[in-house]
Amino acid sequence: MAHLALVTSLALGALAAPQDPPPVATEVEEVVVVGERLQTTAQTFVRALAAPPPGRKAARWDEPLCVGVIGMRPDLAQLMVDRITAVALELGVPASRPGCRPDVFIVAAADGDAMARDLVQTRPDDFRLGLSGTDLGAAALEVFQSSGRPIRWWHVSLAVNADTGQPIQRLPGQPAFSAPQPIIRSPADLGPYGNIVTPSLIRDETRDVLARVVIVLESSALDRASFGQISDYIAMVALAQIDPEATPEVPSILNLFRDAPAAEPGLSAWDRAYLSALYRTDQMASNPDTNLSTIGRVVARDLARTEAESGVTTPTAPE
Repeated sequence: MAHLALVTSLALGALAAPQDPPPVATEVEEVVVVGERLQTTAQTFVRALAAPPPGRKAARWDEPLCVGVIGMRPDLAQLMVDRITAVALELGVPASRPGCRPDVFIVAAADGDAMARDLVQTRPDDFRLGLSGTDLGAAALEVFQSSGRPIRWWHVSLAVNADTGQPIQRLPGQPAFSAPQPIIRSPADLGPYGNIVTPSLIRDETRDVLARVVIVLESSALDRASFGQISDYIAMVALAQIDPEATPEVPSILNLFRDAPAAEPGLSAWDRAYLSALYRTDQMASNPDTNLSTIGRVVARDLARTEAESGVTTPTAPE
């Protein structure tokens, strides 16, 4: 009888004991499996395309974009501006208001070499700021003027403070540096072109931003490609520092004027992945190569995710 009472007491105690709360579901970050071949191809693709000034990181626009086109029928010029602006908006770059001063200046001309030389002579400040790390240098500028390419471009970029967005170098015409506040409490107190150096060998506090792009379109290009293809090609080089010698081995609008492979009808999945990665990644590593590696990893991950969702394999370089 005592045994039965003990068993009953234990059973009642077990029923009365507080129950453990049900397990809470933990959200895990999406895992995307990236194949080694895709990762390698993405890194090669990024390094083939990116052409920042020596020692600097790949730049991007971080202010509202203003695109101007001259030398073209007004309706066609507007179509090109609209296309470039649409791609920029997809990347999170807003458009400037009508009447703005162009940051992307596109000139259509019958003779590209002659137009490029004339622009450099008459608008030298649009090409060289006289500061290190803002462009590809005198030799590259000579190639810009004499390459004979149907489309050519010139980028000017600036290193800016990550907190204030101000250039860290004194631009021509600006006064010498002096802190406007007697006590410096924040980066803003440093005034223009003030920079902060942190005690880190792997990270710096600067970003590289595009300041100006000049693009010359030779009219003969319209005999070799559609207007839509040319607009997408120009959008690509207007929004990123692309190497003029780049010959991607994957589908890309940048192969437009090559004999092979076949030309893309517009921005390819690889082109879009590159632009998206460029504008989304934190590029504050002190080593420019590390920043490019980060872009490459994001490109590979995005393409792998697209493959998984669509079931369509992304074309890669031939083995």
